Amino acid sequence: MVKKIPGVIYLSIIFVILILWQMLLPGYILTLDMVFTPKLNTLFSDGSFYNSLLLKYALKFLNLFLDGWIIQKIMLIALFFCLFYLATKFLPVPKKYYVNYWAGLFYAINPFVYERFIAGHWTHLFAYALLPPFIFYLFKFAKSPGWQNSAWLLGWLFLIGIFSLHFLVMAILILVIYLLYQLAKNLIAKKLELAKDILKFSIILGFIFLILNSYWLIPYLINQEQSVLNSFSQQNIKLFKTSNDPRLGTALNVLVLYGFWQENQPWTDYWLWPKDNFIFWSIIGALLISIIALGLIYGIKNDKHRDKTLFFLILGLVAFILSAGLAETWFKAINLWLFEHINFWRGFRDTQKFSGFLALSYAYFGGLGIIAITEFLKLKRVKCFNLILGALFIIPLLYTYPILGGFARQLQPVWYPQSWHKVNQILNQDKSGFKVLFLPWHQYLSFNFNHNLIIANPAFAFFDQPIIQSENMEINNILTQSTQTEYQEINNLVLTPDNLPALTVISDLKAKNIKYIIFAQDLKNQDIFKYFFLDSDKIRKIYDSSEIVLYELLDF
Repeated sequence: MVKKIPGVIYLSIIFVILILWQMLLPGYILTLDMVFTPKLNTLFSDGSFYNSLLLKYALKFLNLFLDGWIIQKIMLIALFFCLFYLATKFLPVPKKYYVNYWAGLFYAINPFVYERFIAGHWTHLFAYALLPPFIFYLFKFAKSPGWQNSAWLLGWLFLIGIFSLHFLVMAILILVIYLLYQLAKNLIAKKLELAKDILKFSIILGFIFLILNSYWLIPYLINQEQSVLNSFSQQNIKLFKTSNDPRLGTALNVLVLYGFWQENQPWTDYWLWPKDNFIFWSIIGALLISIIALGLIYGIKNDKHRDKTLFFLILGLVAFILSAGLAETWFKAINLWLFEHINFWRGFRDTQKFSGFLALSYAYFGGLGIIAITEFLKLKRVKCFNLILGALFIIPLLYTYPILGGFARQLQPVWYPQSWHKVNQILNQDKSGFKVLFLPWHQYLSFNFNHNLIIANPAFAFFDQPIIQSENMEINNILTQSTQTEYQEINNLVLTPDNLPALTVISDLKAKNIKYIIFAQDLKNQDIFKYFFLDSDKIRKIYDSSEIVLYELLDF
């Protein structure tokens, strides 16, 4: 007998289509940090953590059979499926009145998801999608520690770490604090056997976790001095501080799940924002906040839900305080102390990632709020009960409405130009062993083939030969996070003042085994940098198109 597929699976599929829409058509979706190319590699930038190595190898394996754009479609479908399905299934809200679907809908559609996706942070969003089952099994483990619950808890924690080191550390902090609380609580209540099991299986869980994650922990511990964390200065951390809103301020901006540090950067002008229609957004936001507040009150008053309500209340408050970061709020001093006294906290320079846990708390409270409203409506025997319930489910959609229909058609599938493929073929024909310099010298730039949206330079991932490209953020005097001497030297050569002879620049580039230069012409008339050495007669143009030019450095 064929087992019936649960309705939540069908609804999750509908949800995926509702969100991605035309983004499912053939082609690449390129947005800020999300850059997929035909061939996926397992390369890491200098000083990076290797926690995502298994993910990269898995994608590389798929790449043996599938092109990069197909793999990206698979990942995007999986991402939004997990965002809705896992929240609907594992958030600890009652299943009556379909409130778990409301909680899942809000968890998957909110400003945090919207901002992070258009910023290309798909791996962080995957980790965010895995939080509900992690919390679910954390509760189960604390109530009934054993091999099965330990395995599930460890599994979800391990998956979170593969996608995002930030969310892994945040999840570990929650796990440790919550289990210490449960251990103390059971000791005080003289439930010694339960306390003993929690302690025993926690130690086993921690030991296995260290073994499973040794593939990236050991390289980090051996080469701590080369870690990218060492480049995170006070200036760097302040640059990534939580954004304010001129109408809301910083604290309220965080409370409504905004505050991503890039909100005030020029790239955001390309996008629709729910707050653009401020009056409409304010009305919907007020309704949403009312539902969440009502759920919080309902949960505290209800004995059955009080413990979990207090957990999510504390989680939400802490997430709110930490998410505010070094912005001008009452919590700046707390966050500054953390950055100054806890070494690994520098990795949380983008503190607004903590808002993922605030969204988690809101989803739980919102689910309870829907229960409170439906119970009141049933008590009053309201005739239009179903109509009101349906309207309540629409509120999360309206609150972040640009996410619908393929992010309001702002993201369209594109193809890399044939000229890029042609240059790659030319470079692959040279078997001498060399490096390629890619210009313009910007870490983020817009390409005509991607509708002029600003994205991270994809050359490093697209071309098969070793590419040297800019890592300059060009934000508030922070040019690069690279600690490599060779990169710094090349950076100085490319951006050298005009009084340095072109032959000197070319000679020094050749000394670093750079044989070719690729120049993308998309910003030719707007680039603030002028690469005068390209006009030298010691550089030969071997391929020229409207999109890209390939130069060869000649011997002299």
